[in-house]
Amino acid sequence: MRKGFRIALVIAAGVVVAGAGTLAVLNRPLSRAEADAAVQRRLDDTVAGHDSVRGALFATWSGRTGRLDRYAAGVARVDSRFHAASVGKTMLATVVGQLVDEGRLGFDDPVGRWLDPAVLDGLVAEGRAGEVTLGRLLSHTAGVADYFEGPVRSGTPMIDLIAADPDRLFSPADLLAFSRDRQRPFAGPGTAFHYSDTGYVLLGLALEEIEGRPYAEILDRRIFTLLGMRDSHLATTFGTDAGLLPLTVRGVDLSSRNALSVDWAGGGVVTTAADLVTFLRAFTGGELLSPATLARLTAFEQEFQPGIGYGMGVMQFRFRDLSPLLFGMSDAYGAVGATGTYALYDPAGDTYFVANYGSLEFGEKAIEELVALRMILDRRTE
Repeated sequence: MRKGFRIALVIAAGVVVAGAGTLAVLNRPLSRAEADAAVQRRLDDTVAGHDSVRGALFATWSGRTGRLDRYAAGVARVDSRFHAASVGKTMLATVVGQLVDEGRLGFDDPVGRWLDPAVLDGLVAEGRAGEVTLGRLLSHTAGVADYFEGPVRSGTPMIDLIAADPDRLFSPADLLAFSRDRQRPFAGPGTAFHYSDTGYVLLGLALEEIEGRPYAEILDRRIFTLLGMRDSHLATTFGTDAGLLPLTVRGVDLSSRNALSVDWAGGGVVTTAADLVTFLRAFTGGELLSPATLARLTAFEQEFQPGIGYGMGVMQFRFRDLSPLLFGMSDAYGAVGATGTYALYDPAGDTYFVANYGSLEFGEKAIEELVALRMILDRRTE
């Protein structure tokens, strides 16, 4: 994701070198109507200027006003459903946290307590399967390879595979087999941070054993039904037109193709912008987890890269550390997906930001766009 954040720095630098006159214009307060129009123009220009983005969604909710604002461009409508990618990791982490609060498990419990040893074979450093805990899987420190974007020792990388064969269907077992057969464990458990979708498949399988029901039903019962997220579910059928916004990978739209099954417990949720706002408000507001467990998930002890922290299924952006030119932009944390999807909360401004661009090629640039959109909204007068 580094490339996108370097681009964001270039945008901010361009504002500075443009001179005081430009800064005066850019700092001019905007009426709500002017700000809304500027946000809409930004989204329209994004769709027009990037072939891989056919529709764009952006939504904000302000705790100060209690107002939800939604914007859409291209083929998107404000209520369009989309594939949320790794935003689903925060939902999985929430379920684990709920089970911790219920006293049914602990973050330090080995995942092998619920999985057959053969499942971990080949995925973990030899002889160290007992050190693969739920917490290490959640925080990407279990040393497991990443089937989605990680390097392979043989065969075709996953992204190339799904782009070339979009009608291929994947089960969770298939995803683990990909890592087992074509990759090597990244490191010993607890020794390094390495983002891993493979690890979240292991967590999904463990949750099914713990709860005694399919992962889709677990999410329905513990999050979607509980919060009234009527337009959200875990995708379980593929290869049909489900009415989702386009999701492009290497120019191929996977929204109605079997290869969309490449995401499961690591990010297979279908949702809407409004539903994601609902989820993130409940998550940050303590409706789903105890204060102690929420604090554990959002400790951000891992460094994804300078300026980006990672907790357990939750990512933090310290914009001032990404660029000194963003020193006045407050931190935000939440969930981010590789396809230009995010659901982030700014505690200082009590504001939520949700977006979807539906393109793997736009995943990094989505955060650059967030910076630009926040610069617009920060000038808005309520």
